[in-house]
Amino acid sequence: MPAFAVFVVLTVSGHLWAQAVSVGLRTGILVTPPFSIPSRDRQGAVGRFMLGPCVEMHLWHGVGLGVDLLLRRSAFEIPSAPARVTVWQAQAPATFIYRFRGRGKPFLRTGVAFNRVLSVNGATPCERGPFGEQFYCAEDRSVAELRHRSTQGFVAGGGASWKFGKLRFEPELRLTRWFDRNFGVRGSGVRSNLNEAALLAGVTILMSR
Repeated sequence: MPAFAVFVVLTVSGHLWAQAVSVGLRTGILVTPPFSIPSRDRQGAVGRFMLGPCVEMHLWHGVGLGVDLLLRRSAFEIPSAPARVTVWQAQAPATFIYRFRGRGKPFLRTGVAFNRVLSVNGATPCERGPFGEQFYCAEDRSVAELRHRSTQGFVAGGGASWKFGKLRFEPELRLTRWFDRNFGVRGSGVRSNLNEAALLAGVTILMSR
């Protein structure tokens, strides 16, 4: 994953360049559902929790460069099979951050995001489509179509920051627009949503100055 390399480079280069680097943990939930499921035979997606490490290099005049690595678990149910399909996915947003001065220290971020479907549990790979898409089946019926195991998107968001010594607490709203769907196409029984909104909270510690 390209953003994983950026994550490592930021962590190492921050020490080499003696820049201020913050590392920590970010967690949150999706406000929007991860899948659109129009079929009555499938119940809505559940499990929108995200968690993972984050790192930020503070550059100059309030500008920083940050990368997150967020693991997410989502699931949907098919009562007639019966089956519960669980999808594990990693997301890695790489963003530029601008921090304003003043009370609460609001900030804005913008950049790109990468994702990758790590595993699909509760269904069995059953066939390949003409363009390499992977179909998953449960009880001898197709329940999901993985078209893109990895995809990219545009991310933007903002929030506020509170410092407690070297610790910093940051709640934020983050919006992501994916360029392609991981699962399905328009009209499919299960398809990934291209637009995502997430409420996140990060706790970081300043490592160097």
